[in-house]
Amino acid sequence: MYSILWILWLLYLGLFLYSLKYKNNSIVDVFWGVVPAFIALWSYIFESYFTLSQTLVTLLVLAWGVRLFLNIFAKKIWNFHKEDHRYAAWREQWTWVKTRSFFQVFLFQLILACLVATPIWVVNFAWLYDENIFVTFLWASIALFGLMYEDRADGELAGFIKNKKDGDILTSGLRSFHRYPQYFGEATFWFGISLIAAQVSLWSFLGFAIIFILVRYVSGVPMLEKHYEGQKNFERYAKKTPIFFPDYSRIFTKK
Repeated sequence: MYSILWILWLLYLGLFLYSLKYKNNSIVDVFWGVVPAFIALWSYIFESYFTLSQTLVTLLVLAWGVRLFLNIFAKKIWNFHKEDHRYAAWREQWTWVKTRSFFQVFLFQLILACLVATPIWVVNFAWLYDENIFVTFLWASIALFGLMYEDRADGELAGFIKNKKDGDILTSGLRSFHRYPQYFGEATFWFGISLIAAQVSLWSFLGFAIIFILVRYVSGVPMLEKHYEGQKNFERYAKKTPIFFPDYSRIFTKK
């Protein structure tokens, strides 16, 4: 465990030094998915007993981490030295920029990512626990569904952006059932992972709880809602479309 934390600490220290040179804290976002994926792979190779639960959790988290890394990296690669507007605003507001960036951006996000990885710590470091093969595959299918759902939502958005005009919003596809399917998929993925690890300890649900709170109430939904604030077509769409959990009854009714 300590070797994993030391490597991640050195990685984030390097990212912080990079941010100082280029005055760009956005680099930290690219590595959000790397932390759980690295924890999963390292712990699986050096600590696990290669059980079904350990294998499925590792493979699923690796798929999630790689997908997220490539998705964020692709968005930022063309403006890699241009800071995200959120971090740029903080840079203007803060007095002790370097100190607050280190603790509030880099160290805080590293701690959060390690906590999100709680189900990985729980299951990959476990030994002598009862494992139900049917239940394990069932929970893994929930995680896989969440991963595919999130990927579909991101794909629909990417296709929409290519032909987007000023003021347009995406209301078709998965977004006809709820406003933020990408965050629903993210939460569902970690719910499935936490269910698998719950065969070892209920502490695994800490990972799901953190992700759900983050995307629903902190850095996900609220920031996008604020972004669309005052946009008439979005307000009309928001009045009839659920914010997080999907309303699949719309398949059979016109709303």
